[in-house]
Amino acid sequence: MENKSIKAEEAAAAAPAAKKKGKSLIQLIKFAIVGASNTIVDMIVNTGLSYVLNLFFSGSWIVYLCKAVGYGCGILNSYILNSRWTFREEHRKDKREVMGFIAVNIAVLLISFGLIFLFKNVMHLNEWWMGLGLPAWLTKVITGELFCSLLATCICIPVNFILNKLFVFKGAEQKGEA
Repeated sequence: MENKSIKAEEAAAAAPAAKKKGKSLIQLIKFAIVGASNTIVDMIVNTGLSYVLNLFFSGSWIVYLCKAVGYGCGILNSYILNSRWTFREEHRKDKREVMGFIAVNIAVLLISFGLIFLFKNVMHLNEWWMGLGLPAWLTKVITGELFCSLLATCICIPVNFILNKLFVFKGAEQKGEA
């Protein structure tokens, strides 16, 4: 009888942890959906701006400017959707949350810049992409630099989730601790 009581207590204690894991998994799925929409916004702006600027200018600065503008549009989309859908229960609607969100996303943008530099200048993935023998129309739209930018975006998505979960959209039980 005592053994059953202990197991019941253990099960009751484990239930909140299981619920929290389930909630985090659902949030991760929602974050991935929002992230996909952010990536689409980012890449449309990034690709369109890159295409237009490359008609009139040349230089390695273009990829960074286009990434910053596209990422900025993605950040706006991300904050709106994540605060109202993904982290709705944790959404505090205060300046600290907004400033934390901006700080996290600036950090992730800087990580993205570093990855683009690494992929382009150290690993030369831009040259690899262009040397694959892909159709000309594809390499005109997705240049080697843009390929490096897209690859950096794919790596930064989980980093962004973790930082937002830990530092911006804290659970109700953590609000008082911040």
